[in-house]
This record gives sequence, C-alpha cells and structure tokens, in this order.
Amino acid sequence: METVERYIYAVARRLPAKAREEVAIELRGLIEDLLEEKVQGTQVSKEHVHSVLMELGDPEDLAREYGGESRYLIGPRLFDSYLKILKIVGPIVLSLVQLALVIKAFVAPTGLITFIAESISALFGAGMHVFFWVTVAFAIADHFGEEEELEAMGQKEWTPDLLPEIPDKQRQISISDPLLSIGLSILFLVMYVMPQRFGVFQIAGSVTTVIPVVNPETVRHFLPLFIGLVGISIVKEVWKLAKRVWSGQLAAVSLICNGIAVFLAYRLFANPAFWNPDFVTQLLGAHTTEASEMLANLWSLFTTRFIYGVVIVYVIDSLWVLYRGFFSEGHDDSEVELKP
Repeated sequence: METVERYIYAVARRLPAKAREEVAIELRGLIEDLLEEKVQGTQVSKEHVHSVLMELGDPEDLAREYGGESRYLIGPRLFDSYLKILKIVGPIVLSLVQLALVIKAFVAPTGLITFIAESISALFGAGMHVFFWVTVAFAIADHFGEEEELEAMGQKEWTPDLLPEIPDKQRQISISDPLLSIGLSILFLVMYVMPQRFGVFQIAGSVTTVIPVVNPETVRHFLPLFIGLVGISIVKEVWKLAKRVWSGQLAAVSLICNGIAVFLAYRLFANPAFWNPDFVTQLLGAHTTEASEMLANLWSLFTTRFIYGVVIVYVIDSLWVLYRGFFSEGHDDSEVELKP
C-alpha cells in the first residue's frame, strides 16, 4: 500500500546510501509480517496499516535504531551526497585552476620553484574554498531541512498522516546541473581573488603580462559582496542536491536566493569601480587607432550592460523554478528509488 511505501521511504532516506536498499527490504518484510499477524486472515484495511505503523513509531526514531541520523554537522542522510560532491567539484575546480597556471607558465615562463610555489598557493586556496562552501551549504541544508519538516508537522506526536510523499521521477533533480553550477561559482571566486593571475594574456616580444578584467585595487572592497553572491548561489544548488526533487518549498527557497543574488549582482556589476578602468589602455598600449576606439566603446558597453545579462539569466531561472516547483506535475506509482 502507498502508506507503507511512504513509511519505508521516510525511514530509508535518513540512512546512509549503502544501507537504504537492504533496510527497505527488511522493513517491508517486517511490516508485512506484522500486518499478517494483525489481520488474522481478514482483508488488510487502512486501519490495520495505521495501527502497525503506529507500533513501529516515528520513522526518524526507527532510522536511528538502524544506525541512521544522530547529532552531526552533516547527517548520514546527506553525507554520501556531500562526499560525492566534494569528489566531483574538487577535482574539476583544481584541474581548471592548474590548467590556467600551466597556460600562464607557457606564455610567461618562470622558474620551476616559482611555478611550484604559485601552483601550491593557488591550489590550496581553491581547495579551501571548495571545502568551505560545500560544507557550509550542506550543513545549512541538512539542519534547516529537518527544522522545516518539524514545523510542517505542526504537532509533537507522530502519526502516519505526517508521512512525506514519495517524489515522482518527473520532478526529480538531475545531479549534474547543480554540480556544474557549484564548480563554476567556486572557480569564479578563485579567479576574482587572484585578478593578476586570471585575465587577458598579452604577449609583447619576450614579455608577457596579464591584464585583469576587474579592478585589482577594489578587490578587497567588493570581496564581501562577491563572496555573498557565490555563497548564495552555492547554497541554492546544494539545497537542490539535498532535496533531489522539485517542490513548492524548494522553489520558494530558490526564488529567495535568486532575489538576493540579483541584488548583490547589481551592487557589484553595475558599479564602474568593479571593472578595470584601464583595461583598454593596458590592452592596446600606446596605439590609438579606429580599432582602439571601437574596442573602448565595446568595453564601455560591456561593463555597463553586463548586469542586464545577469538579471535576464536570473529571471529565466526564476520562471523555470516557478514552473518546476508549482506547476509541473508528474505521476509515478512505482516504488521509491532508494539508491542515490
């Protein structure tokens, strides 16, 4: 019956991924035995199911007996996903950072010791950013996700009526898109805090220089806003990975995050001080041609209109979130997929 499957889902989702399928099979057999004992040859009714589930108790308590959630910064319900994201996002970001450093070394050769020192410094910084932001986002999703469930119950005593719905397949969230967004967000943060290493490479004879796109003198000033923009983006994507299914609640959280992100993006990208005011001059040097004037006009257009592109992207994303969270409907009568 659907109520039984919802109960099994409520227990299994709080367990480590490797234990979910085994526990689900065991728990389903236990419930069937209890029902058989309860009905004594008669037809199983909703009242019988309700009585058996009340005997088993709150799925959260039963999950703890199976070795599930306790007091952790990131509980077993999300810990496997947390490790998976670290293992995927970490190498992606570190590989991209190292690739940029290798390209820079080719166009602007330095000593071996200098290259190694720069690589260690850049990779360590990028790795710390990955670990910090992914950990914080998962801790927030794990903690507040449980708080929201408790608030939704509206009462202290558990009953089968409070069991969560089993998510249908059409509303499930693919893991690839959030992972890509997390990796790019962390990469952009690393690039922003090191503007002298990531920019436009200019080669003049044997001399190679890096022309930063942003204003190096204002990096410290705008860094809190940039960290906030990256942080809210990571929190939104990790929340998707934690829930793994679209709902009105997830849509609301995503819309709030998008609203905050648009505000922070406007404070950043609409401010002329954010961009390198000498970018065109440094790029062209002393050359003053029609092409340089055109490039200067294009740079001015880019820096003043970039925020419009950002807003359009967030508006499209918000419309998609509204559709997926509130209007997209799907039906799936099959048993819940317990594998991650």
